[in-house]
Amino acid sequence: MRNKIIIIAIVLTAVWLAATRVAFFRIDLTEEKRYSISEAAENQLKDMKEPLTLRLYLTGNLDANMARLKSEVKDLVTEMNMVSAERIEIEEIDPSEAADDEERMANYRMLEDRGMRGLSVSDRSRSGQVTESVIFPWAELCSSSDTMAICLMNPGAQATGEMSVNTAVGDVEFQIIDAVRVLNHATLKKIAFIEGHDELPEPLTIDISDALSRYFQVDRGVLGNDPSVLDPYSAIIIAKPEKPYSESDKFIIDQYIMHGGRVFWLIDGVQISDSLLSTGGMTPLLANDVNLSDQLFRYGVRITPTIVEDMQCSYMPVNMAGHGEKPRFEPIPWTFSPLLQLSPLHPVTKTLADVKVDYASGIEIVGDTTGVSKEVLMVTSNASHVTGAPSEIDIMQAMKVEPQEYFVHSYVPIGVALEGVFTSIYTHRTPPAGINARVTETSKPTRMIVVADGDVLKNDIQRTQQGIMYLPVGFDRVTQQQHGNRDFVVNALLYLTDDEGIMQLRRRQMPVRMLNRVSVEQEYTAIAAWNVLLPIAILALFGFVFIFLYKRRYAR
Repeated sequence: MRNKIIIIAIVLTAVWLAATRVAFFRIDLTEEKRYSISEAAENQLKDMKEPLTLRLYLTGNLDANMARLKSEVKDLVTEMNMVSAERIEIEEIDPSEAADDEERMANYRMLEDRGMRGLSVSDRSRSGQVTESVIFPWAELCSSSDTMAICLMNPGAQATGEMSVNTAVGDVEFQIIDAVRVLNHATLKKIAFIEGHDELPEPLTIDISDALSRYFQVDRGVLGNDPSVLDPYSAIIIAKPEKPYSESDKFIIDQYIMHGGRVFWLIDGVQISDSLLSTGGMTPLLANDVNLSDQLFRYGVRITPTIVEDMQCSYMPVNMAGHGEKPRFEPIPWTFSPLLQLSPLHPVTKTLADVKVDYASGIEIVGDTTGVSKEVLMVTSNASHVTGAPSEIDIMQAMKVEPQEYFVHSYVPIGVALEGVFTSIYTHRTPPAGINARVTETSKPTRMIVVADGDVLKNDIQRTQQGIMYLPVGFDRVTQQQHGNRDFVVNALLYLTDDEGIMQLRRRQMPVRMLNRVSVEQEYTAIAAWNVLLPIAILALFGFVFIFLYKRRYAR
């Protein structure tokens, strides 16, 4: 008897010790492992240097979908605290909680000024009554020295839709871990805009440079003749060059890639004149030869000397007044400014709004590059037209085309991601004159993204009475709509420089398992009755069986 007591005491002690070390335990049996923390996320959490606070603004009077998103965020933080070196505490803040409307609007403006846009949500009850409320699907992750805003749901999404919320749930882990990564790193990786070939000047890239500065130290400069000039940089950006690259510049970029460097190519396939188009309504269409075609061909892509039109496009104001009349501008569909469809599977483009391009060209997959994987990121719609250079653009002719006969091309690739082992263009060749270096003919595993339009990251400049105002990248002044250009460029650079595998979190797919709304409405009473009565019936049956067996055993 004494031995049994000792064994029981040892077992209970072991259980107690295990419980003190494992405060929360759960086995993830879901098919998509939605409640499991990825290895890349664990590495960032174990790297935390201090406790963090998550200010959660998604609170207050929420509908069922947004309440689910909030619950998922809190559950995920609980899971993260199981493996993190320091804890993440949650602080719930309701922006709508105020003494009066004036204070409430001040709370809203404060969040808006910090870049956190609110969403107006409509909720319809079973009786048909509609109520509207403002919610902020945002959070802030705060350390002792910095604060990172976290967008829990795309502001352009359907806030009340189950599918939109489901997509947001699948992206929550990346959003939080992305902020943890930024707060963890005291030093930033370096990226650089290449200059010297009439690339986009700094004023036209100031908005995207500001967005990238959250993650990187952003530099600009010419290449020169030093083969190692790009070694300190995790990635480089070639943004809309208009002058040819010299052989020495190509060699430096090529060898940078061979040593594992990453490149974001944004190159126009054609040249047009905006001034001629705005004054005369016509412009010649010429091939844009910047002496990079052979290099890109060796890596596996070709930017064609074409211009792509699409019926899915933005608008342009056109003067519809007759000769001698007062100018009268009306917005018309501008087919030379397509709104591109994005891959829902790639981490760069998943869940993003459409990307706006101007005078874009097509991309062809070429060459025998079996060691390189190629994924199309952006395409036109199924109603496109491709015009080859040399040619011309005539606004009046563009307005007279017959759509069914003109837009006969479909899904023309505009952006492609390449990943793998590349072959140098200088294989079996000597370095250019003035370059003292040996040729590395095969690259380390690396990545690059090629986009056949340099305006993807270009911001507009607007002159006001207060001075010059820089508009956000992808902002359409005609429709006042914000497209996904900025998020696309930021994601592209994060993907290119991602050595920890964090961007792969955006590949996670959360299957939508939705109820049939019609059946739920029709059988609401029966479903409610079953959910109430069935558990009671099971308990009653269990009690009856227990009492029956008890009486049968002790009746003797």
